[in-house]
Amino acid sequence: MPPPDTGGPCAARRQSLRPLLFLCLGRGAPRDWIHRRVLDFGRTPGCRSRGGGSPRPARACRLSHPHGPRGLRGRPLVTGPADVHQAEERLQAILKAVVVGARVDEPASRPGGEESSAFSDAGALTPPYEPEALCLLVEHSNSLRQNVDAYATNIDGFGYRFEASIDFEADGAREKVADAMALERLAARDAGTLPPGTPLRPTEEEVATHAEEVRQQARVEKARLESFFDFACFDSSFVELRRRTRHDLEVTGNAYWEVLRDGKGDIARFVYVPSFTVRLLPLDKEAVEVRERVRVSAVSFDTVTTRRRMRRYIQVQGNERVYFKAFSDSRAISRLTGRTFRDVAALKASDTSDGPATELIHFAIHSPRSPYGIPRWVGTLLSVLGSREMEEVNYLYFSNKSVPPLALLVSGGRLSDASVPRIERFIEENLKGKANFHKILILEADGSGTGDGGRAKIELRPLTDAQQQDALFQEYDQRNIDKVGGAFRLPPLLRGDGRDFNRSVAEAQLRFAEDQVFQPERDEFDFLLNRKVLADMGVRFWRFRSQTTATRDPERMTEMVERLVRVGVLTPEEGRQLAGDIFHREFRKIGDDWVKRPLTLTLAGIQTGVEDLRPQKDKGALLGEAKRLLGLREELRAEEERLAQGRLALARRHMDAEHIPVPQEEFDRWFSARKS
Repeated sequence: MPPPDTGGPCAARRQSLRPLLFLCLGRGAPRDWIHRRVLDFGRTPGCRSRGGGSPRPARACRLSHPHGPRGLRGRPLVTGPADVHQAEERLQAILKAVVVGARVDEPASRPGGEESSAFSDAGALTPPYEPEALCLLVEHSNSLRQNVDAYATNIDGFGYRFEASIDFEADGAREKVADAMALERLAARDAGTLPPGTPLRPTEEEVATHAEEVRQQARVEKARLESFFDFACFDSSFVELRRRTRHDLEVTGNAYWEVLRDGKGDIARFVYVPSFTVRLLPLDKEAVEVRERVRVSAVSFDTVTTRRRMRRYIQVQGNERVYFKAFSDSRAISRLTGRTFRDVAALKASDTSDGPATELIHFAIHSPRSPYGIPRWVGTLLSVLGSREMEEVNYLYFSNKSVPPLALLVSGGRLSDASVPRIERFIEENLKGKANFHKILILEADGSGTGDGGRAKIELRPLTDAQQQDALFQEYDQRNIDKVGGAFRLPPLLRGDGRDFNRSVAEAQLRFAEDQVFQPERDEFDFLLNRKVLADMGVRFWRFRSQTTATRDPERMTEMVERLVRVGVLTPEEGRQLAGDIFHREFRKIGDDWVKRPLTLTLAGIQTGVEDLRPQKDKGALLGEAKRLLGLREELRAEEERLAQGRLALARRHMDAEHIPVPQEEFDRWFSARKS
């Protein structure tokens, strides 16, 4: 009998089993799953191995998609610039097809469906990537969500505060108020509204009066701001609105706020709008007059009128369509049809069930080729898809394992005709699932003759070397995770990977992310909110500022501030300001004079008795007291002048009296005649 591996009647049958066993050993899965995976990667059914394992020559393997061009394989070689350009276009179409394709087994790649047709019917611009498909990709990715959550937490999750345009408690506040008044008068002079004879530089009395007025207005304005942002959203906090906005911005590249106004036209509420439900309409052909507020000084605005081409937006949810207009667009636009009317009365007259469209604020990650934003991770799209495929391969191994742990070999004969279908049936049916994880494969052989040659030999052979011992493609997956993190420019520690880090490395990574990634994003958001929202609200004395995380060690920072205050480098007031940054709270202002001097000078004054550390009066109160004393001095001077004039008049009357001399004999005779 010839050896089983070199010939014999069953050699052809064994050759026909080799492709099947190769696929099972190499992928750990049966033929139907492998065939489905091949189709998922774009191969046609003709690419499956048949017989000896060679592909069907008449139908070459192609990368194809029902929504894109067929291409790249089975085509002529690319030789010229035009061919190169066409190849790049086909590659872009294939890349886009991977995102928005119509594969049934992956919901992250389904097309937009009815909503997409509704957007196209309304004339909306087509986004570079399907937003809903991008959302589903993030849900199914093992690396994207960590990066998006890190952005949302560190950029928008630490709250906010309001910074004063002019700190009225600080030194030099009156000079800033005087400068603001001078700028306002200069702007009024340029506009022709300054009264004649008014000097550009205000007097000290005008500055003092105006400073007290704006101080009271600033207090009222801050209370109004805090109340507004506490109730800026219907069902969530303003911080949660920012976190949702950041999530949409990083996932789809776009985010939207609906702005609701009250009957007076003031901003009343912000409403979160899911980004995948909104599309942009083309810019209007005619420019529109837009009134905007621009800063003239630190505490005043001026209203200017510009002409801009505005844009409308459309939202589709189910069978409902709603139109929006851009923020600060004063036109009356229908929210049901998107048409523009002369005023709201004309809009109501055309359809009583209709109403004016509300405003929409559009946040976007800038793209030079589209008005839509593009997520920063889209360049690592293939890495995201590859990691997903790797996860599926490892997961399906437990239910589609094809290599048994042990084989029972019966030799000394040949395989019977019934053995081959039994092997196929065993691999297909009896090796899948956790319940069949430890089943063995029994191979039977018939005796080939009589005598010693007819005896069968039984042998147990382990197949654990051919089994998959651990997950596949681990290094490939780790490289994909690093690529996605590099697209976000985030260190591994912020993505949840805390391996092999010490304290100094962790602090350096957090400081890098804070300085290079998080703080610039906060500054951009704060600028937009101050420039658009707070300016529209007429907020003059305060600016919105996002809170930051303390990337430094609080204990070390506290010790440093204590030493600097003790040696006199910092004043107690400056130390309290740094302490406010450490503890993320605003400390009460102390108006005493000792907080504005180095602590060493204060202690020296206490020891020598030179310095009186009693609470000093406010500068404004001192000025009023000085004015009162000056007035009293003038009154005393006037009283002294009056008394002097009275004495002078009395002296003059005494000096002007007439004196007549009378002899003594005559004087005595007058009195003696009266007695008789």
